[in-house]
Order: sequence, then structure tokens, then C-alpha cells
Amino acid sequence: MAYERTKTVYGRQYRYIVEGKRVKGKVKQRVIKYLGPLNPIYKCKKKHRDNSRIFVRELTDDEKRILKKSKYSHSSFTRDRTRILLFSSRGLPPLSIANKLGCDVRKVRKAVKEFNARGLECLERGKAKGADPKFTKEQRAKILQVSSTDPIKLGQHFTTWSLRKLKDYLEGVGVVESISIASIRSILKSEGMNWKKSKRWQYSNDPEFYKKTFD
Repeated sequence: MAYERTKTVYGRQYRYIVEGKRVKGKVKQRVIKYLGPLNPIYKCKKKHRDNSRIFVRELTDDEKRILKKSKYSHSSFTRDRTRILLFSSRGLPPLSIANKLGCDVRKVRKAVKEFNARGLECLERGKAKGADPKFTKEQRAKILQVSSTDPIKLGQHFTTWSLRKLKDYLEGVGVVESISIASIRSILKSEGMNWKKSKRWQYSNDPEFYKKTFD
């Protein structure tokens, strides 16, 4: 005969289906099935919390007035940030604002942090930083100097510079480690030297030729 039985283990109660069998006048029980704890404790996943519940500082009257106007700005960047700041000033956390605007919560947090640090300047998109110059001023000056110098005076066996020859010379003497022909053309152009064709050097039998020409 099978029936349910409750057993206490370390202070907690567990249910079993047991079967009783009489052997030599005594009833012995055998567990048929384990049914689990009488009062189960379910482990629930932790609910996601917005760990960055940051808000804008208290707005001044001038800031409120400017933000109200900024809602109608022609710049979508300014309009989005204005809405974020106004929602935050009403006590909405970043996650709620992101859900309302359909944007990433990181965008909201960034806008709030920048406003608290910079004020209304954060409504203007910052200009992208230009790339750092690849060559130093000294290197650029040396490139210009070489391109304007007679190749013979620099120990070369030719009398005409080409962009390819300039590249080989500049790399060969260590002015630059590496440079492209396009970079040479760009540097020359930036200084008003439009390299359309090779520059040919003229010579004279006059012993004072170099002094008159280059000094």
C-alpha cells in the first residue's frame, strides 16, 4: 500500500510517496517517489535596476527659458538633448527617459553628465577633432627645402626632381621614415607649390653661378 509521508530534515519538511510492506509481523517502508519540499523556496532572478539614477542639477530660471526654446531648434542633436534634460529635471531616471525617447540609456546618462559639468554648452554638438599632423613642422620645412634645391647640390646624379625621386631621397637620408607621393604633393600644395611637372635646373659656365642663383 502506497501513501504520502512528510519527513523533517535540518528543520525543513519534505514529502515522499512511500510503500508499506509487512515482513514477519512488522511494517517496513520504502520510498517510491520524492515529491519535494513542503514549503518550496524559489530563487528569483534579481530585477534589473538602473544603477545610474543620475539627474540634472536644479535648473535656473534662465536655463529653463532657454531649454523651452531649444525644443524647437533646427538641430536634432539640440532637440534630443533638450528633451532629455527636461525629463530629467522632472525626476525621471535615465532608463525611463531612454524608454520614452527610444534611445540608448548611455546617451541619456551622457547628456545629463555633460549638462552638470558644462551647463547649456552641452546642447551644441562638439566639433570633431582633426587628425594629428603626420609630419612635424621641421620635417615639412625640410621637405620644402629639398624640393627647392638643385639635386646636384645634394649629391644626386640627376638634375630634375620628380615626386618619386623626392620620396626616395627623403626616405633615404632619413628626413622621414616613410612618406607617400600623395603626402609630398599635399605638403607642397599647402605651401602654394603646385607640382605639375618636374623642375629642370639650368646651368652656366659662370663660376659665380651658384652664388648668384642660390645664395
